Amino acid sequence: MDELYARVSSATKQALYQFMKDQDIGLLNYHFNHYFQFCIQENNIQVLPHHFSNHKIEGLTVVDELGTSFSFERDNPKVKQNFTLCHELGHFILKHEGSYFAESVDNQESVLEREANVFSAIVLMPDIVLLSKIYYSCDSFQKVKEDLEVSRQALYFRLIDLLRINQVDDELAIKQAVDEYLDGQNASLHHYFHQLKEILIEEFNQYQPSLITRIKKRLKEINFVTSQELPELLDQTRWNEIRKIKYFKVWLVYDKGRSLAYVWDSKKLSDTEARRKANLELLII
Repeated sequence: MDELYARVSSATKQALYQFMKDQDIGLLNYHFNHYFQFCIQENNIQVLPHHFSNHKIEGLTVVDELGTSFSFERDNPKVKQNFTLCHELGHFILKHEGSYFAESVDNQESVLEREANVFSAIVLMPDIVLLSKIYYSCDSFQKVKEDLEVSRQALYFRLIDLLRINQVDDELAIKQAVDEYLDGQNASLHHYFHQLKEILIEEFNQYQPSLITRIKKRLKEINFVTSQELPELLDQTRWNEIRKIKYFKVWLVYDKGRSLAYVWDSKKLSDTEARRKANLELLII
């Protein structure tokens, strides 16, 4: 289980943390729905409620010629629906092979279902968000549970898994620390997060906003940015990526062996104005 957990955890955080950095999402304001809605819209995924007697099927993913759709049991509590939606998204993001996935009581032990469960738990309760809320903000178990819209059971086992995978102590001591936190005593859990904080922060900070995200942010402020600020702009293999953004233009000026690449918002600056600004900046390098 630990090997599966570590592998899926790494893949999930790679996608999720990059999204969080690109969107500049505040850690104390994180909610899974930001990421979920982004994925749904980017991939044209339909999301629908369903109902089966005895709640036989909690969630469904169907992939066919019409596209991808997720459905969830409409009579389940909201926290269970949230887990199901992220579970179904897990099948999609983890690129599980198949055109039909059903989350039911009968197949919880299959490898793909276990992978989707790990994905769901991490998207709902990312390591870095738990660190921020529990260690830095000193939030109670109840507050974390309510803020993230997860069940008591989901948060309880997520904390045990996080501490176990990072080997902060033996299983019994970890369980006792989480039990104490549940009862309003956070000293033991704080001690464990204190051990882990550097690792969890470094892991999150491996990811930086993408070049496109940084260009968009800068152009929103001043309509113009150069390779002095974003050196990657000198890599002309990235230019097609930039030009895919409507109204963004990119070019290069040379002078006495020096080069300056620049991007501008063509709605706000003409080509001539942008070139003039670039030449001026090149003069003062």
